[in-house]
Amino acid sequence: MESGALFGRYRLDRSLSVDENGEVWAAFDTVAARHVEVRALPRDAAEDDEYCDRFVREAGIAALVRNPHVVPIHDFGQIGNRLYLATPLIAGTNLRTILQSGGPMVASRAVGVVDQLASGLEAVHAAGLVEHGVSSANVVVLDGGLVQLTDVGIPAAPGAAAGVPGLSTVLYECLTGGQFASNGRELPSSMFSTLPVGMQAVIARGTAADPARRYRSPSDLAAAAARAAATGPQPAADPTPATPPNDRNRRLLLTGLALAAIIAVAIVGGVIIGSQSSSPDVVVPVPASSAARPAPATSPTATTNPTAAEQAPPAAEAPVQDVVPPAATPAPQSPQVLPAPVPAPAPAPAPVPAPQVLPCYPGYEHTPPPDGPCLPPGSPPAPAPAPAPAPAPQVLPCYPGYEHTPPPDGPCWAPGG
Repeated sequence: MESGALFGRYRLDRSLSVDENGEVWAAFDTVAARHVEVRALPRDAAEDDEYCDRFVREAGIAALVRNPHVVPIHDFGQIGNRLYLATPLIAGTNLRTILQSGGPMVASRAVGVVDQLASGLEAVHAAGLVEHGVSSANVVVLDGGLVQLTDVGIPAAPGAAAGVPGLSTVLYECLTGGQFASNGRELPSSMFSTLPVGMQAVIARGTAADPARRYRSPSDLAAAAARAAATGPQPAADPTPATPPNDRNRRLLLTGLALAAIIAVAIVGGVIIGSQSSSPDVVVPVPASSAARPAPATSPTATTNPTAAEQAPPAAEAPVQDVVPPAATPAPQSPQVLPAPVPAPAPAPAPVPAPQVLPCYPGYEHTPPPDGPCLPPGSPPAPAPAPAPAPAPQVLPCYPGYEHTPPPDGPCWAPGG
């Protein structure tokens, strides 16, 4: 094959590349009148009948794939002793060439490449091509940033990384700028400390020897890579020397003791205030001379007893073995005897309503008038009703600690009072 020669219906214009999958030429389709890219496979490929059958089957499936991240196929077949694929002539650069000349990508750009390739791979898998090999050599990046899979429809070589493992190797190559190690154990973060913290785990899982440990789909791998990239680069070592453990422990101990002292003082103050508020009020007589004398000025010899809060040491200066002083015990005081409560007087009975006097039937009269019972004239008056018994006195219970003296309804007094 040479420039200017005809390869079937295609006029070969210039050679683009030569690799293990044959030759790539920029050509012109004389039938469809369009510029195309023609890949002619090695000559020995056409001599392998089994390989030819795979090529025809897989190229036919790939020609049906429509995805922006997969280079479409215009034509495929065999011309002479060469199998070929014809695809659009696109303005882009091979990903491996980009990495060889520009070095590794930043994590965000690498994740963007993998995300686009994942979309294309899932479209290829959905069409039935689950063994399409993926590497940076068959990925092209267009001038506008669009990433596309190339060589779809060419049977993968034995041992080529496909699907999730192949996409994981592309991620590795984007992040490191080098090809993935054949043993599958070399991870990016062991070589480049600026990689995102979780990215090595993503690549390790994507290239795991056990298929059950890998991501279920290319999109799952792309999502995991995006999450790992979001964690940012690994932090550099802090140049500030670490605090010695003994000093740090001592400060923590002192801080804890200071807090304990503050809490103890608050509890003691609360107990004293509560005991003073709950004790009965005791009136202490004060001499008139003492009451009239003004308070003396503060001096070192003042004998005023300090409060419990003033006796407590400051919290910040509490020593390691500081003991919180016990709560001050109030002086015993004699209980104040309260007089027995006077029961409230019983309410006065409601006045008896005026009787409603109804007229008697004819031939009867009120006996005695005006409101006696109706009797025939000349009948003796009805006997007067017996007086109502006097109501029992209302006895109220005494307060707790008191009793009726004498029982049962005497005044309420303390026992023995």
